[in-house]
Amino acid sequence: MGWLFKCGCSRREMIRERIEGWERTTDDDVVVKSVCLAHCYHGGVFSGVLWTVRERTFTKDGHQTQATERWIACDLLRHQRGFGWGYKDMEESMHPYFYSCPLGYLEMVPIEQYGGHAEWREQVRLHHQRATYKRRARRAVANR
Repeated sequence: MGWLFKCGCSRREMIRERIEGWERTTDDDVVVKSVCLAHCYHGGVFSGVLWTVRERTFTKDGHQTQATERWIACDLLRHQRGFGWGYKDMEESMHPYFYSCPLGYLEMVPIEQYGGHAEWREQVRLHHQRATYKRRARRAVANR
């Protein structure tokens, strides 16, 4: 997928738009509802990564018609000078080469129940282990 930009859109507006839930009714009267269960932004002034946990349910006449879907999404966000903010959406099955996803999100979307990408999840865990090691090493040097 490519990048989608919205003219004049601020980062805050882009994030709000990307985490907004929605509800639609299909031609056969199934209500499809999508919600954002959690989100966080890691980045700077002109670019970053928006992590979300999304859930989608399917009901008809108040009864579930198919299994609930849940997944971890990774939206790359960036500012295009003179235009506004845009995004490139991915999710874990695409093995995005970004690993700052909060560890708690992995627990919210158990791979045994909802599927996912085991190799990507392992890289997320390694990313956090390395970050913890670096923080501890910096503290040790600072405390000498």
